[in-house]
Amino acid sequence: MSNAQEVDLENLGKRTMEELKKNPFKISGGISANSVFYNSNVYNGRAPFTYFLNGNLNLGLYKWTMPVSYSFTNQGSQLGYQVPFKFNRISIAPKYKWIKAYIGDANMAFSPYTFNGLLFTGAGVELTPDIPLKVALMTGRLNKAVEDDGNPSTIPAYRRMGYGAHIRWEKEKYKLGLIGFYAKDDVSSLSVAPDAKGVLPQENLVLSLTGSFMIDKNLEVYGEYANSALVEDLRASSNSAVKKGIASKFLASNSSLQSYSAYNGGVNLKLKKGMIGVRYERIDPGYRTLGAYYFNNDLENITLNAAFTFWKDKLALSGNVGRQRDNLDGQKFKQTSRWVGAVNANLKASDKLMITASYSNFTMFTNRQLNQFNTINNNPLLIQQPKDSIDYKQISQNTNFNVNYMLSGTKEKVQNININYSLNDMVSRENGIVRKGGLSRFHNANINYTLGFPEKKMNIGTSFNYTHTFAASQTSAIWGPAVTVTKAFLKEDKLKTSFGTSYNHSGSRTAHINVTSFRLGANYIPWKKHSFDMNFIQMFRNSNQPVENPNVSEMTCTVGYNYSF
Repeated sequence: MSNAQEVDLENLGKRTMEELKKNPFKISGGISANSVFYNSNVYNGRAPFTYFLNGNLNLGLYKWTMPVSYSFTNQGSQLGYQVPFKFNRISIAPKYKWIKAYIGDANMAFSPYTFNGLLFTGAGVELTPDIPLKVALMTGRLNKAVEDDGNPSTIPAYRRMGYGAHIRWEKEKYKLGLIGFYAKDDVSSLSVAPDAKGVLPQENLVLSLTGSFMIDKNLEVYGEYANSALVEDLRASSNSAVKKGIASKFLASNSSLQSYSAYNGGVNLKLKKGMIGVRYERIDPGYRTLGAYYFNNDLENITLNAAFTFWKDKLALSGNVGRQRDNLDGQKFKQTSRWVGAVNANLKASDKLMITASYSNFTMFTNRQLNQFNTINNNPLLIQQPKDSIDYKQISQNTNFNVNYMLSGTKEKVQNININYSLNDMVSRENGIVRKGGLSRFHNANINYTLGFPEKKMNIGTSFNYTHTFAASQTSAIWGPAVTVTKAFLKEDKLKTSFGTSYNHSGSRTAHINVTSFRLGANYIPWKKHSFDMNFIQMFRNSNQPVENPNVSEMTCTVGYNYSF
C-alpha cells in the first residue's frame, strides 16, 4: 500500500511539473473601430457622425479562460430622449473547466416561457460538472430607472431587479429541469409615477418544469409547463385579491395579481431516412414574463412535421402542417383560426446544378357577429340571422423557387448563374366574396450572373431585379440592373477593392421614382493582424412628384480599423 502511494505521488508531481513548464499565460482578442459619416440634402434626423468601438479580450491561465467583450458608441447620446437600457456595454465571462461566470452586461437563456435572452447588468454562473446535476443562476438589474422628462419619445421605467435559477438533472434516457425567475420594480426609484404613459411598477414570479424522455432509442417525448404570476401594479391594495396558480402562492396578496399558464409537449420518431413528429402548445391569453422582450399569447397550436431524404440523400423533403386558434378563454368578440402548412425541397441534381423550392399556405378564418347588441341581449333569434354575421377567410400563399448552376469552373474562368423567383399571394373573402382591396399579389424575380478570373484575382457580378405588386387595387413595378467589380492587388491580396453601381425605376399609375447609387469599397491589410476598411455610398433619387417624394442626394461613408492578436 505504501509503495503504491509513493508511485502515485511521484507521478502526480511529475505531471504537475510538466504542466507548469508549459506556457501558463495566453492572450488573444481583437479590436474594431468604425466611424460613419452621413450627409443628406433632405433628411436631418440622422446624426452626421457616429462611432462604434467594439472589442474582445481572451485571457488564459492554465485551464482558466476569461473572455472580456465591450461595445461603446455615441449613438445613444444623439437620441434626444432617454431609454431604460444601455448602449455602452462591457461583459466578462471567466471559465474554469465546468464553471462559467457572467459578469457585467450579459444575457442568459433558461426557456422561452421564463427567462429568455434578456440583457441584464449583474452576475451569473453556469455549473456543468460531469455528473447529472447542472445549475445556472443569475442576478442583476433588468431596467435602469428613467424619469419621465416630458419628452413624448422618452420611455420611463422603474428600476427593475431580476433573479433566476435553472436546475437540471440529466441522464442518458431522461432529462428533468426546474426553473424559477423573479423580477420586481422599485417603486421608490422614480420621483414621479409615469402612470400617464401606462408604466406601472410590477412584480413577477415564473415557475417552470421541463422534461424529455427517450422511450426507445428512436422515440422521444418532451414537454414543459410554466406558470407566471404577474402583479400589474405593486401599489394596488390587497382587497379582493385572488390567488390562482402555483407561482401566485409565493407572492403577497394584491388585487392586480394575475396568473397565466403555458405548456407544450411533443413526440419525435426517428426513422432510417428521416423523422416525424407532433407538437402541441397552449399559451394563456395575457401570458407575460418580465424575463423576455416580447411574447405571443392567447394561442393554441397543433403541428405535425416530417423530414425525409431520397436518392442517396440527393433529395431532401421536409414539411409541416398545423392548426392554430386564439380566444382560448372566450372573452374576445371574435375567434380566429388558421391552418398553417409548408413544404421545402432541396435537390442536388449534379455537382453543378442545385435546385430548391418551398411553398407555404396560411389559411385564417373567423365567423363573428356584426351587431354587438345581439351578444349583449343574448337573443338566439338574432344570432341565427345570416345578415347579422360575417364569414371571413384569409388565405396567404408563399412560393419560392431557386436554381443555381455553375457554367464553368477552371483556373482561368469561373462562371455561375442564379435564378430566383418568389410569389406572395393573399386573398380575403367575406361570405365567399372578394371585395375591392381584398386581393394582393407580390411577384419578385432576379437573375444573377458572376464571372471570375482566379489568376487575375478579379470578379464581375451582374444582376437584374424585377418586382411587381398588386395591392389595394393599385399596380406598381420596380425594376433595375446592378453591376459589381472586385479586384485584389499586391502580394497575398493585401488590398481588395470593389466598385458597384445600380439603378432601379419604381413606377405606378401616379408616381415614378428613379434611384441611382454608386459604391466604392476597399480593404487593406498592411500587416498580418491589422486591417483597414472603407466603404462609400452615394445615392440619388429623383421623382416626378417632388412635393410628396422630394429629390434626394445622400452620402454615407464608413471607415474602420480592425486589429486581432
